[in-house]
Order: sequence, then structure tokens, then C-alpha cells
Amino acid sequence: MPRISCVMPVYKNALHIAEAIDSILSQTYEDFELVIINDGSPDRCNEIIARFADQDPRIVMHSRADNRGIVFTRNELLDRARGEWMATMDADDVALPNRFERQLAFIEDHPQYDLIGSSAMLVGPEGNSMCEVGGGLSHEEIDRHHMAANTGTAFASPTTFIRVEALRAVGGYRDKALFGEDFDVFLRLAERGRLCTMQDTLLLYRQHLGSVGYDRNRQQREAVRWAVEDAYKRRNLPIPDGLFNEPIPERTASYAYRQWSEWSLRGGNIGMARRYGWHAVSKAPWSPRGWQALTKAFVALARNEIRSIVSTRKKPRLQSLASTKMK
Repeated sequence: MPRISCVMPVYKNALHIAEAIDSILSQTYEDFELVIINDGSPDRCNEIIARFADQDPRIVMHSRADNRGIVFTRNELLDRARGEWMATMDADDVALPNRFERQLAFIEDHPQYDLIGSSAMLVGPEGNSMCEVGGGLSHEEIDRHHMAANTGTAFASPTTFIRVEALRAVGGYRDKALFGEDFDVFLRLAERGRLCTMQDTLLLYRQHLGSVGYDRNRQQREAVRWAVEDAYKRRNLPIPDGLFNEPIPERTASYAYRQWSEWSLRGGNIGMARRYGWHAVSKAPWSPRGWQALTKAFVALARNEIRSIVSTRKKPRLQSLASTKMK
């Protein structure tokens, strides 16, 4: 029996799935199975998965003609997992080579946890680095974040490493939390055991307009609201006034590009920040927020160039002084 079951739901991921699978097969820790379910994807996913499965017996491939949805697929993956630990993996992300090794070592040193995540590097659709997110959070910080119904989870979700027994004990994934099913699981697991995130950056977390956080944002926020309300009821706690008063932002293409520009700027990738700023403006030229993002990128670029000029001007003087001293 493998120690780790890495599970990968697949639907319309032909563009990135080969890179995702290859990143798992290249792990430094090798005692794992990679369970992949192709949920009726109409593209070339089946062909790509089959090619890898023919070459590596650790791949357990299942495919169906009809699309049953992400919740059904996640529960089927959980049912099929034979390992003690379940490493979640999306078909458009890239696991760094030491992901399993580092997570297993951490859990062996900290056996009190039922779920751990890690930091991840956010990358754009083409794989360009933006900034790191999600590391170094305690159980209390994670649960507090989730109970506050914050947008997004405290985890970079595809980094999660879950005790299979614990996930089965809380009932797996629920249909009512569709598109926020992982958020709901994190709340229920926090009531059974303990959760945390490692500082290590172990995944490249791809952002693109087809991901659930953009394409299904309204449904995701409604699912999060339902999951949080249900958690307050289970815990016999009153729902705080104003908890759900925050309006749901419309995640248009312009919104996504603005966000990517901000993240790129935060990570010091000024060129990509400027590029995404231009995209934000082109998608919604009437929106001041797009122009704001673009302006911030140009200001950062100007500051960077000024620092470079100042640094360059200083160097000849320092070299001259050193040369004079040596004579």
C-alpha cells in the first residue's frame, strides 16, 4: 500500500495537465500513487493521461464519458485513495520536486495535525512568478480566517496534505458547498483535529480566467456563506452581525488582471505588473481601478530605474577611490 495517495480531478485541462502530472512523477519521495479521474473532459486529457499511465505504474487512471462534477469526483477520489495521506493536486498546477518529502517529514514531526498546507508561488497563465501566499499559519489563525467568511481559504488549496481517515470521518465533500467544497471541508476538519500551513513553498499555483475563483466566483461565495453559516450552527455560536454584508465583487477579466498586476508588483515582477495593468485597462478602459493598477506599475518601474541610475553613478567614484588608495 502506498503511503501517499495524490489525487487529481481533471476536466478541460489539456493545456497544463502534462506539466502537472510530470511534476508529481518527479517527486523525490516515491512511495505514492497518483489517482486521476477524467470527469468527462471533451478535450485531449484522456490521451495525455493514458500516455503517462503507460509509462508509470504509480498512475491509477479512471475515465468516464459523462461529467459528474467536482464534488462527485473529489468523493470518488477519496474512496479510491489507498494511502494514509491524501495529497490534493489540481491539473493546472505544478508541484515542486520536494513537496511530498517535505510534507511527510513535517507530519511525522507533528503528528497532531490532520491537515497541513504550505506556501505556494502564485503564477500567471503562462507560468510567470507573481508572489508567495499561504505559509506559516497556525490552527487558530486558519479557523478564525474561515469563520470570518473571508474571500478565499487560508490555504493554497492544492497544497493540502490530508489524513484520509480524518476526511472520511467528517463525511468527505458535500454537494451544498459546490465550488466551495474545500472551504467546507477545512471548517469541518478544524472541529475534529488540527490544521496548519508550513512555511515551505511547495507548489506553483496557476491563476487563469477559467479557474473557479474567477469563472464561478458568485457561486463560490454563496457556497462559502452556506458553509460558514452551517459551521456556526454546528458549533452552537451566534452569527456575528454584518458577517455577510460585504458585497460580492464581480470578478471580470479586468478585475483578474488588476489582481495579477498587484500580486506581480508585490513579488517584485514589475514587468509583468505593467503588462497585466495594460490588460486591465484594455478590458475596461472606463474603470479607474485598471488605470490605478497600471500607474502603480509605472511608478514602481520609475523608482527602480532611479535606484539603478543612482547605484551606477556611485560605482565609478568608489572604484576611483579604491584605485587611488592602491597606488
